[in-house]
Formats: sequence, C-alpha cells, structure tokens
Amino acid sequence: MESLPELLSATARNFPNKGIGFVNPDRSVSFITFPELELKALSMLAGMQDKGLRKGDVVILSLEKSEEIIPVLWGCFVGGIVPALLQPPVTFTEYNPAAEKTEKVFKLLGNPHVILSHDHAGNWRSSHIPVDLLIDVAGLAGKAETVLRAHLVPGDLALIQFSSGSTGDPKGVMLSHLNILTNTSDIIKGIALEPDDVSVNWMPLYHDMGLIGFHITPVIVGVTQFFIDPVDFVKNPSIWLDIMSLKKCTITACPNFGQLLVTRYLGRKAAQDWDLSQVRILFNGAEPISVATMKAFLTGLKPFNLNPVAMFPAYGLAEATLAVTFPDRLKEAEIKGFRRSDLIGRGLAIEARNEDSNLIELVNLGRSLDHCRVMVADGHHKAVEEGVVGHVLVTGENITGGYYHNPEFSASAFTGTWLMTGDLGFLHNGDLFITGRSKDVIFINGINYYAHDLETIALKSGQLANGKMVIAGYFDESEGRDKLLVFLVGSGNQATRDLCTEMKNHFSSVIGLNVDIFIAIRSGDIPRTSSGKIQRYKLVDRYLKGDFSTIKTSPSVSD
Repeated sequence: MESLPELLSATARNFPNKGIGFVNPDRSVSFITFPELELKALSMLAGMQDKGLRKGDVVILSLEKSEEIIPVLWGCFVGGIVPALLQPPVTFTEYNPAAEKTEKVFKLLGNPHVILSHDHAGNWRSSHIPVDLLIDVAGLAGKAETVLRAHLVPGDLALIQFSSGSTGDPKGVMLSHLNILTNTSDIIKGIALEPDDVSVNWMPLYHDMGLIGFHITPVIVGVTQFFIDPVDFVKNPSIWLDIMSLKKCTITACPNFGQLLVTRYLGRKAAQDWDLSQVRILFNGAEPISVATMKAFLTGLKPFNLNPVAMFPAYGLAEATLAVTFPDRLKEAEIKGFRRSDLIGRGLAIEARNEDSNLIELVNLGRSLDHCRVMVADGHHKAVEEGVVGHVLVTGENITGGYYHNPEFSASAFTGTWLMTGDLGFLHNGDLFITGRSKDVIFINGINYYAHDLETIALKSGQLANGKMVIAGYFDESEGRDKLLVFLVGSGNQATRDLCTEMKNHFSSVIGLNVDIFIAIRSGDIPRTSSGKIQRYKLVDRYLKGDFSTIKTSPSVSD
C-alpha cells in the first residue's frame, strides 16, 4: 500500500468491529468503529472541499478534542490536503504560548484556513488571522458520496508536524506518506504489535508520540485504541490507570513528566484496585530519560502488577517521523553507570565500577530500527569510535525531507543525507545512550556540564522535590563566560535561602562547581513542550528580561 487512506480502508474492511474509544472525564467511553471513522472522514473531506480546499492545500487543525481531530485528519489524508496539528489557544487576550505559536505558524504556512473547535469559534480574537479563513468544525460535515479522493503517491506530503520546540522556535517538519509508512512499519515490528493489542494514550495528538505512535500506527494494525484528554490526565492521573486496568491495556506511554505526576498522585491518594498485568509495552521517550523518575514510577506501580519488562525506553524525534531506536522488548530497561569525571571531563563513556560513587546513570535506548541508521559524529560530521561522546545523526526513509518554507534551516540541519538531531550521545556495545541536548550544555572552567545531570546531582542532596527545580546556563557577554542559573520553585524566604546555601555547598563538594545565581519562580513558570520537556531557554530569556527575582545566599564553603 502506498498511502495512509488505503490502509484505513483495509483496516475498516478487515476489522469492522474495532475502533477508537474517547474517554470522558467520568470514565465513560464514546466509541467509533473503523468503518464509522472512514465514513466520518469522507464527510469531513466533503465539507472541506465545499470550502474550496483541494489536494496540496495546507490547513491548520486547532481542535480541542481527539474525537474532533481524528475524522478531520483522515479526511485531509483522503483528499491530499496537508494538515498541521496545533494546540488550540485558550485565549488571545493575554500571553498564551499556544496563541503565539498559532499566529506564527499561520504566517509560516502562507495564511491557510484554520479548522477550529465549535467552543472556540466565538472566542477567536486574533488580529493576525482573518475571520473568513476560520472554519467551525461543527458545520464542516458534507455529503460523503460527493468527495473527490486524491490520487496519492508515497512521496506526497502527508502532514506538517511541528516539533515540540525544547530549544527554540518550533519548525514545520514535512512528513511524506513514505516517511510515515516506513516508520510505522518499523514500530509495528519493533514492538510486535498485533490486532489483539489494546492501546491507551493521554499524549496529545499534536505531538508525534500521540499522533504517530498511538493513533496512526494502531490504525494500520487494527488495534483498538483509547484516548484520554491530556488535561484530564494532568488534573487526575488516576484516569489513565483506571482505563488501562478496565480495558486490559497492553500498549501505552508515559515520559518523565507523566511519570512524575503519577508518582506524586500515588504518594498523596489512596491506592485503587488496579490491575496493570496486561501492559507489555510502556514507551518512555523523553530524552534524556530520568533514571530516578523511572525507578520511582516503577516502584509506585509494582503493587498493581506492572511488569518492569514493560518499561520501554526509546529514542526518537519529530524529524524521524517518530522512532529511531528501540531496546530489546523482552528485557528490563537497562541502566548503566559511567564515570562522571571521564564522561563530563573527557567525553569518554567508561563504565563505573561498583565502588565508584561519583557516576552518571544513563538508560540504554537500544539500536536503530530497520529503515533508519544512527551515527555518532565529531564536529566535522565524521563517525567517532564507540564510547566517545559526539553528535547524534540519523538517516533513512523515515527522515523528513526538510522544514516547510525554511530552506536555509533545512540545509543547515543536514550533512549529506544525515540529519543532525541536536542531541549528544555515544554508542556502547552497539546501543545508543543519550547524554543531553547540545544547546543544554553549560561550559564552565573548560568542562561541558549537562543541565539535566546537574539537576540529578542537586536532587541527591535530599532537600529538593523532583520537578521543583530547573538548571540552565547562559553566556554573560560582560564577563566572557557561561554562568550557572538555578531556578527554584518558592519564594526568597529564609528557608529557601538556607536551601540555596546547602545546594551551593553540595555542588562545591561533589563536583567543585560554583552556582552563580539562584532565582525564585512559581511552578506555573516552568515552560514545557507538549511531551513535558522543559524549555530552559525560555526561563533564561525571562530572567534576562527581569521577570524573576534572585535569591540572596550565604557564601559556599569554597568561596
């Protein structure tokens, strides 16, 4: 098969009683079969064609609920219309990252039509997006029998996936039908996905894990899937546990951010009688994966029969459609310790001995999928030896051809056919380990420090709660050096000042590093991508603009 619509039609024929369940906050489920989905998609396409949309046109989907998004999405695929899924803005009247992103994307895409939820249609107040380009999804349905199905070939553009933007403005990743079919085929093989599997997902559909991993891939196999609204999960993580237990879920996902929410929930609420014994794959794809968070999560769910083998750390990115490397699905996630002095100071991955206390724990992310290759390279794009930290590059039929309307950035992102991911890592016994994002490296006293590793060191002082601190760096032009910033949730009271002094001493004694500035923030100030990754650069920008106050501390023992 050469296109996504052909696969949906085949699934509708072969699995007429299977489909998609949309979970309501009260745990009730609205269910649609695959044949019903195909019919709804044709109706949505008829409505879009009535509005003048044709093959090759781009359209923004700013829809709130999965049950709104999915039929419109498939209608676009059938008609060759190219969708770009975005998080819908709550309001345009105050600072709102989703609203700002929508307006930027609208301009980048050449002022396309925007299909939006009925509940938002009356509140849309953007001065940048004309009203005549807005389409209320509630009035979109047309006559399915009138649709014009597009003739599609594998190289046709299928969708524009906007990267989550953990280190800068998001870019429009162009994905063809071939890209998607290649990667989904590899995912299916890598996790041995079968029609009898059941997936449960709370990741948003405007993120590649939710869209590719938990919608398009299960549709291809005929897997029944259940969607939980991300907002409902964040408010009450037990809804995810409830549905997994009730529906005998076998495939799900939960990156660092979600694991933290679940662990906190279990720590403050009475446990339910959940049975998670059927779960065989639990994707953990936020890189670099937090070992401490993963361990606490598995410990918290052990009483509910979650098999630790289910924890499935993987590596991927939007530019690769979704997945790049998978570990052995029949083994527990492997955590290895590497000597910090060698990894940080020399860029060499040397396994720590049992007696080594100052080590960095990293998670094995496995090997590349069948149609994708990984290379770890130096600054000249030449492959380095195993055990040497370098830049992670990927190539294959699942890799994007570039970024929409951004030829300069597209050219700079590739060296030949190899895409530069922006991640740093190394190969160890043929397996990939990620050490961090190149833009999250803080260069102090001739040494490269990884922001997430410094956060791990701070947490080991025992005085901080996970998720209540962010470490970042910035280059101070006036002093000609990188400065280390620690953002702490709290106020500048005496208890917080004492905590900062203790942390300062801890950093000094453990790795001989001095913290330059402590900054007080609120929990809501921590910006995250749609998958929960922290956007450190946004915190730094706000600090430099004077949005936050610093916390005065006592001198450390080394001052």
